[in-house]
Amino acid sequence: MTYLLGKASVENFDEWKSAFDGFEDFRTDHGQQGYQVFQSVDDPHEAVVLFEWADGEDPRAFFASEEMQERLEEAGVKGQPELTELEFIEQKSTQHPSA
Repeated sequence: MTYLLGKASVENFDEWKSAFDGFEDFRTDHGQQGYQVFQSVDDPHEAVVLFEWADGEDPRAFFASEEMQERLEEAGVKGQPELTELEFIEQKSTQHPSA
């Protein structure tokens, strides 16, 4: 599985999120297998998404496609999103006993 971290400045987070949700089938058809959405605490106009992408698919090429560029613009993304491909190493959760 490929992981892609996308970070973008958006005009309005709620409107962007609505458009993002509406494009899910389009992303899934091109290899998306899951995602987590975050909003910056410091900047409410910053959206961050950690995508899970199918092996053998190129998420960077997908985001660079003309059709996806049009959808990003339609969703209110300002400029080009910052995209970073990640390699999963480890996940750990620490639970603290209740006080």
